[in-house]
Amino acid sequence: MNYMEQITYALSFIEKQLTEKVTLDEVASAAGYSKYHFQRLFFHVTGETVGQYISKRRLTEAAKALSLEQKSVTEVAFTYGFDSHEAFTRAFTKRFGLPPSALRRSGKMPRYMMLERMELPYLENIQRQSIEPFYVPADEALNLAGYYSPSFSVRDITGCWSRLGQQVGWQPTQKRYGILRYPDTFGLELSFTYFASLPASEQADIDSLESLTLPASSYLVFPHKGSVQNLKLTYQYIYGSWMAHASESDQLYARYDFEYYDHRFLGNDHPDSLCFIYIPVLARE
Repeated sequence: MNYMEQITYALSFIEKQLTEKVTLDEVASAAGYSKYHFQRLFFHVTGETVGQYISKRRLTEAAKALSLEQKSVTEVAFTYGFDSHEAFTRAFTKRFGLPPSALRRSGKMPRYMMLERMELPYLENIQRQSIEPFYVPADEALNLAGYYSPSFSVRDITGCWSRLGQQVGWQPTQKRYGILRYPDTFGLELSFTYFASLPASEQADIDSLESLTLPASSYLVFPHKGSVQNLKLTYQYIYGSWMAHASESDQLYARYDFEYYDHRFLGNDHPDSLCFIYIPVLARE
């Protein structure tokens, strides 16, 4: 069974549990992965964290129950796992831009915000070709300076890079690092942070920049060619295919990955742009 089928099993499990309490461990177990591996795999395959996907699916089905079946707000709230009418109303309003009572009265479905169940054909459609990594042994810590993105959205990450470029005015040949940091503790919601940065030694005179140090580590390095919009497809391959068959010496142990850019990166949408995804792994003997 390949990883896409395992993700599909997890999605089916989630659908059966939309009106029940569900934990990340249970969803990961349905897919046959540890929760540490699964939550990243799920995100890079679907574009959603497990918690985001469950919440959006529940709210979508709740909207249908209110609009199409005219069920009461309180009944729908408790059916889809919310502890109170108030908590449901807040989440619903944040998602759809109107309170559940208003949707029930109007019967107009907010289709553009609905998240329907993801199916295997859709997941298969976002796969990409295999990419072979190379191994980089541990060298020294990386001292970086830059800015944190306020969210993990493409818009905010792009804006973060633009802000750094305006502040520093880097040259196309400069080394740049985009750090994806994962949380130390796990739950259904997985919060990512993104840090757009340059080597700190090159920016010592700019006090407004934030700093980050990555410890010396060995890495598996995966090339990514083409638009940065398709980076998620390379992550999908890394966690969904390559890591599923990695040797014991290539075990994940750290809470971060990073993207590396240099003179080979020709622009966000250039078909020949080349950047590299660094995955920290245990040192090989």
